[in-house]
Amino acid sequence: MSTLRGFVFYLALAATIIVLTVLLLATKPFLSLDRRYESICRPWAETVLWLLRVICGIRLETQGMENMPAEGGFVVLSKHQSAMDPFLLTAVLKRPACYLYKKSLHWIPCLGWAIWSMDMLAIDRAKGRSAFQSFMKKGPEVLARGWWICLFPEGTRVPPGERVPYKTGGARFACATGTPILPIAHNAGHCWPKNSVAKNPGVVRVSVGPVIETAGRDPHEVSREVEAWIENETARLDRC
Repeated sequence: MSTLRGFVFYLALAATIIVLTVLLLATKPFLSLDRRYESICRPWAETVLWLLRVICGIRLETQGMENMPAEGGFVVLSKHQSAMDPFLLTAVLKRPACYLYKKSLHWIPCLGWAIWSMDMLAIDRAKGRSAFQSFMKKGPEVLARGWWICLFPEGTRVPPGERVPYKTGGARFACATGTPILPIAHNAGHCWPKNSVAKNPGVVRVSVGPVIETAGRDPHEVSREVEAWIENETARLDRC
């Protein structure tokens, strides 16, 4: 049944992606990025979460929303268990989310074109250090327009119960620019497993942590603090 629900959900998701792409490309010449995000991208993410609830029996529960400021620039560092993660952040964050992602995603029909149209942080990982330098150059421009930069410091989706070392790129950028970090933990991998069509009914709990200040701090120290909070909080969510 979970696999069947997954197939039905993906069919519905594909239809919403086509609509999303048409709307974003059609409005690109005359609507601002903020307007397109708030009137198209955020409602789309909320629609996807609604489809998960109706088709797959997956509900969303948020905790710690009082820790999330409504204004100011932030680097959001989030747990990465599932392909569900960008939908969660796009729907939950109080400011538009700008993702750091692989430039190769632009080649994906429809979805890649939609991502391209939103002027986010595309990097070519094959270029190594120059990719990070590009991030360091473009990131402040994103913050200046009032968007929050979102990264997944694990670098890949990690199934529940497993751990990988956190990458320090997000913490290094935050420390270099003095931008506070907003950590996010969740347990989405239980309901939307990695590399699986099946969608398991249940509650996805998203927890927003206290803001972590970075000004004048060592990025490796900050990265360890972020990792400790996210992993400990994820373990707590798993016990709920």
